[in-house]
Amino acid sequence: MNTHNQSCIPVELRIALYRRAVACAYQTTCEQYGIQLALSLDALEAKIANEVEAFHVEEYGLEMGVEVACAMLGDMVTPDILDTPPRLTTFGEWVMDDVCRHHLKPAGIKATVH
Repeated sequence: MNTHNQSCIPVELRIALYRRAVACAYQTTCEQYGIQLALSLDALEAKIANEVEAFHVEEYGLEMGVEVACAMLGDMVTPDILDTPPRLTTFGEWVMDDVCRHHLKPAGIKATVH
């Protein structure tokens, strides 16, 4: 997204757009790496809101925290999310792997009961 255009879009809409883009991109990334993500798209968006966004709101207060969280989510996806399917940046993969680490498992590997 163009920085000039971002100032015209309300922060609530921008953060919702970035949250959805990050969630979609992370699901796609997991599929590409053959990793099963045990979260639906809606649950993944809620996890981003409850962990990433809430952390910044707690740290910086409501107004500044939302702006900081929005900027962070924007840095987690490539800037062409309105023109192409969203893709995570390396930073985005790292953050989302950390946020979702308890919900990941390699696809196609069956657990062995001993």
